[in-house]
Amino acid sequence: MTNQEFAQIFKNISIILEIKGDTKFRVIAYERAADIIGSLTKDVEDVYKEGGLKALEEIPGVGISIAEKIEELIKTKHLKYYECLTKQFPEKMLVLTSVPGIGAKTAFALYKKLKIDSISKLEHAAKSGLLLKLPHFKAKSAQNILRGISQFQAKTKEQERMVLTTAGPLAEEALNYLKKNKAIKRCDTVGSLRRMKETIGDIDLVACTPKSKEIVVYFSKAPFVKDILMKGDTKISILHKKNIRMDVEILPETDYGSLLQHFTGSKEHNVHLRTWAEKNKLSISEYGIKDLKTKKVHHFADEKKLYEFLGMQYIEPELREDRGEIEAALAHKLPKLIGYNDLQGDLHCHTKSSDGHNTLIELAQKAISKKYKYLGISDHTHGLGVAHGLSNKEILKHKTEIEKINKKVGGIKLLVGAEININADGGLDISQEVLQQLDYGIGSVHSAFNQSESEMTKRILSAIKQGIKIIGHPSGRLIGHRPGYAVQWIDIFKACAKYKVALEINSFPERLDLKDTLIKDALSYGCKFCIDSDAHELEHMDLIKYGIATARRGWATKNDIINTWDLEKIRSWFKN
Repeated sequence: MTNQEFAQIFKNISIILEIKGDTKFRVIAYERAADIIGSLTKDVEDVYKEGGLKALEEIPGVGISIAEKIEELIKTKHLKYYECLTKQFPEKMLVLTSVPGIGAKTAFALYKKLKIDSISKLEHAAKSGLLLKLPHFKAKSAQNILRGISQFQAKTKEQERMVLTTAGPLAEEALNYLKKNKAIKRCDTVGSLRRMKETIGDIDLVACTPKSKEIVVYFSKAPFVKDILMKGDTKISILHKKNIRMDVEILPETDYGSLLQHFTGSKEHNVHLRTWAEKNKLSISEYGIKDLKTKKVHHFADEKKLYEFLGMQYIEPELREDRGEIEAALAHKLPKLIGYNDLQGDLHCHTKSSDGHNTLIELAQKAISKKYKYLGISDHTHGLGVAHGLSNKEILKHKTEIEKINKKVGGIKLLVGAEININADGGLDISQEVLQQLDYGIGSVHSAFNQSESEMTKRILSAIKQGIKIIGHPSGRLIGHRPGYAVQWIDIFKACAKYKVALEINSFPERLDLKDTLIKDALSYGCKFCIDSDAHELEHMDLIKYGIATARRGWATKNDIINTWDLEKIRSWFKN
């Protein structure tokens, strides 16, 4: 079973327990376990194989009860507890809760009173007026459900693609296997994964070797191969044991640069590049660049040399989406993108005081290992009860604890922040008196996502004017689960620039929020950004590279990102 399959079962259990009216504690426990298991970078089955039941218990959010259920699933492929629950509350009914706006109890009412147990039946009921037979349902409710179904259908299509944390480790596994063969000179990921696009289809790899047939045979025998889909002299396509397609293309070393450029894409970038080349009497392919006048073919072992030959700056893979990068490269005006080692700190981390799983000391030690100069602690405020948010009094107590840690731990400075709820009316769930005593506040929307564009815009603008310094996960999207809310971005960008409020680039692979295209737009208004992990456990801090990749895709430089600045500069910026 995959991590996502385990996560779905525990998510379904939490839904059923909510319908049954079980304790809020148990509902949240299963829901949190589902979220954590779904975001793990290591397979749960591998965790169990290496350390048994004890290792499962050590996964944050997984206690002995859930660990035993995971063990039962691994050993038998069944879970008696779950099967008993679904006899009363069928699995097919639970799909209704995937539609934005439909909670567990509403889904059960739809199933019990109208026999609705599928999205198609729900859509028919919403369009036909059948839903109006239910108490409290109005025409507007049906319209909201139809909008939710549209969002669900878009989400389902998106879920056919992998997030970066799924694709990355599998590609790394395959590359490491290839590198063990001495005949391999070079190998790399290509396609959307190399461009660090937010979701990935198939995994594409390229390699150079003088022994292509030997490598094709070698790769076909890899331990992760479930099935061979196609095998030739210079190419092999396999189905990974995780049911993900993986393609490997092989060419001689003399053409490796051309091969790398061609298969990195994007399609739009390559089409534009080839169109430009043809106008200049050149033809570009994975085998090199042909001069159409002299018929001479130029070969490139180095990808950078290919762009130089065309009179262009080297275009970083993350930029190759045909968003003006070719024109900028020709004019030698591409920005120097933020590097993967440029951050001096992370400003969005949660501790055990709210819904995190680690202590202040543990987070500080992790930050030191990442060579950070500072780390922002930003636990939730009290309005988000599900996350055990802190009251004004508790925030000040937490501040005192952070200051004590600063006196004990050398090599890192802990900053006192908070993730503050932006309420539906634009107010903050923290007093101004307490906010002024923090180093900074992150303002985030956690509810009422279906507000109109004007309402949501007014709501966020209100928060910006009240002294927060960072807008957390600004669009509220969850890739494959929830679209971003409607908002007038130009107004937000102008306000952020005016009041010196940074837009967060949240590094969670399901968020990557703000998204790349909006980052590029925001830059033109003079906005600054903050790349954060939003860590709830230590390994989440390592996801920061995906936020950096998103910033690079948005054309951001080091100076555009406030947490590349030194401690003195960033503290000064927070005070203004």
